[in-house]
Amino acid sequence: MTSPEATFSQRAREWKTTPFIAEWLENTFVNCSSGEGKKAFENWTITKWGAEEGSERIRECNKRVPRGKWVPDTNSKKLALEETVFMWKASAFYIGVTLQCMHHWHEYASQSNLFQPERKKPAPKRRPGESSGQWLSRVNEMASILFGIFPSILFIKMKTLQLLDGHKLPNIDLENARRIAISEYDKILDTLELWRTDGRLFVSDILSRSKSIIPSPHVSKMDARSRLRKTIDDTLRTRIAFLSMVHLAWKDAAELFEYLAEKGLNAASAVERAYQKDHALLWRFMSMLNRTQWMARKMWANFSQLVAASDHFKPLLKTWRDDTGLAHIDADIRAIQERVRRKELSRLDEVVIHSVTELTPPIKSFLPAIDQAISDNPAEAKKFSAAVFDAMGDVAATYEFIDQFLTTPFGNRLIEYASAIEAQMVDRKQMRSIIYFMDPIKLPYVGAEYWDRVGEVSRSIRQMEEAWSSEIWRMDIEPIILHIEEQEGTNAFKESFVFPLPLFNHMWLELDTMLWIVAQSFDRKGEEGRVAKEFGLFDPGDPNRPMASEFLLRSLDPELGVPVKAKTTPAPYVQNIPVARQGDSIVQSGFAYVAGLFGGSTQKEKVKTRGEAEKPKEDQVEEEEEPRILPEVLPAEFKIGKKALKLFHRILEPPEEEKENAPTKGQVRWGDFENGMKRVGFQVVQTAGSSVRFDPPASTARPITFHRPHPDSLLTPHTIKWVGARLKRTYGWTTETFKRGAGDDT
Repeated sequence: MTSPEATFSQRAREWKTTPFIAEWLENTFVNCSSGEGKKAFENWTITKWGAEEGSERIRECNKRVPRGKWVPDTNSKKLALEETVFMWKASAFYIGVTLQCMHHWHEYASQSNLFQPERKKPAPKRRPGESSGQWLSRVNEMASILFGIFPSILFIKMKTLQLLDGHKLPNIDLENARRIAISEYDKILDTLELWRTDGRLFVSDILSRSKSIIPSPHVSKMDARSRLRKTIDDTLRTRIAFLSMVHLAWKDAAELFEYLAEKGLNAASAVERAYQKDHALLWRFMSMLNRTQWMARKMWANFSQLVAASDHFKPLLKTWRDDTGLAHIDADIRAIQERVRRKELSRLDEVVIHSVTELTPPIKSFLPAIDQAISDNPAEAKKFSAAVFDAMGDVAATYEFIDQFLTTPFGNRLIEYASAIEAQMVDRKQMRSIIYFMDPIKLPYVGAEYWDRVGEVSRSIRQMEEAWSSEIWRMDIEPIILHIEEQEGTNAFKESFVFPLPLFNHMWLELDTMLWIVAQSFDRKGEEGRVAKEFGLFDPGDPNRPMASEFLLRSLDPELGVPVKAKTTPAPYVQNIPVARQGDSIVQSGFAYVAGLFGGSTQKEKVKTRGEAEKPKEDQVEEEEEPRILPEVLPAEFKIGKKALKLFHRILEPPEEEKENAPTKGQVRWGDFENGMKRVGFQVVQTAGSSVRFDPPASTARPITFHRPHPDSLLTPHTIKWVGARLKRTYGWTTETFKRGAGDDT
């Protein structure tokens, strides 16, 4: 159909797109409109959408319309969104199909990773200080979420477009993936312990999350007290299942990357040779990928429900649960129409509504779109509650990690190799011993799905997910809640409720016992305790299990007589972050980083450069940063300025001042905390939400992740204790670690 004179470059100019996209759309049309390619598209559509909707989509793609050239309604300068809409209409008119057909074809091509032209431009590289949202925006710079506002229905959701302009895919960043995995694993470890040691945080978390629970129809008919009890019951089960799953995923990921570091496998090519030689390593990778993808799905569901329950978005969304118990979130068309009429529906609103109501969440475009919307108008961030912002940060970190395997050459080759080995039935006993942390005999059967890429390996996680979730929901938690009500009366589980320590510890003893028994029921013979360990459960018979006391983390209680030592991780062989040159002090490294990255008032070091003519933007190649050597361990002592010293002493209160009944000393600004960490050499890595990772200036020190407070960036006295406790546990820091130095605090 392509005429000799209509080159892809010419077509790209006419369609307001790039030659890469123009060629990709042409390839998709050629392959999906006839022959075996058409059959493959139709089979995929029926499998994904079901017989009724799938057949309707196929009929749409069999329609042909008169070919022509799309003429815009106006010659005025187009917004980026309008240009994207123009591209779709222009390409559909040129080919002679409907706009909906183009979307259906592209959905198949993009989700199946098919028909893309050869990528010839250099792969982009992540810049220092770039958030996950900014990075995804630049990598997928042509990505857009299409929303149409049409006179007939005013709000139509379109599929996500993830179109690159021909750059090669960036390969896996092993060091970044390692840091994400370790910091998130440490965070969930501390969270699971804190849930059992801090009654105040536990009650706050349960009450906050209970507002997002989508109830079954029969629950709404209960009296107020019974409805509250049932909601708390459902929330507690949901949170237990969710947090145990998060532990399962990050534990597997952190242990795998620490193993790679121990073995000196610091390059993608070396890792590929290793897993091809040792299939146990191959299946460890697939186990990790299975678990993190399961976690990602649950995280997105959790985030979506929190959005639907938040003050700003609740009026624009409808939530309900069907007869099977499946939760649904739909757009409230009338409410949206009214916002449109009043010109009160912002770009951020459209992105969020579209994303949380989609069957297939468009994460790749959601995160950069949110990042851009907040960058354009910081006030938009206030539309998110603290719980939503925290959940979005967790989602961003998770998908940034998974992206290292799903959209990189390393990941593509890994999955292709695993698929080939699995299909050959090679080492199946070894594979099952690694992939299944539960006894396969005790698991339900699940069928194959269209997205399965590695046969039984892909199906296994659904078997274990279904088994674990079913047992969690069979646990009889209501008697525990009734017992608390009997002890505390109608005040139980209200905003003002203060959990008495003995009652709180008794509740967790019962819950931990129930969870331990459930986990034991799935263990293989000879592997007793494996399931409990994978889910991060605590042995109810262990005298050292976490219990509520005056200290947030049990290991920090001085009465135990156990010195707090810094946690470490195997040193990687390659570092990717800017650190001090040999001869610089650690404090100087952090200070220079602040000045160089954020343009602080500190005088920057002058670097002589040779002038060059500026290259065209599309041909620019980002220069490789020279690797810099980090010290192996953090120093035992930091000498810092007066302001930073006061900050760390406030956060790292001595034990006698750390108790819950100690007088509060006011709040700490989050920006001051970030600056303090930078001054001692840490690199700050932001996400699209509130999750912030601090990478230490030492090769064996573990990165640490916190949630930035939202909407007010202030650490409350209680949060300060939590931050301080985690810093003490991770790095062994005390107030004695920080001394007054000669430097200032600018």
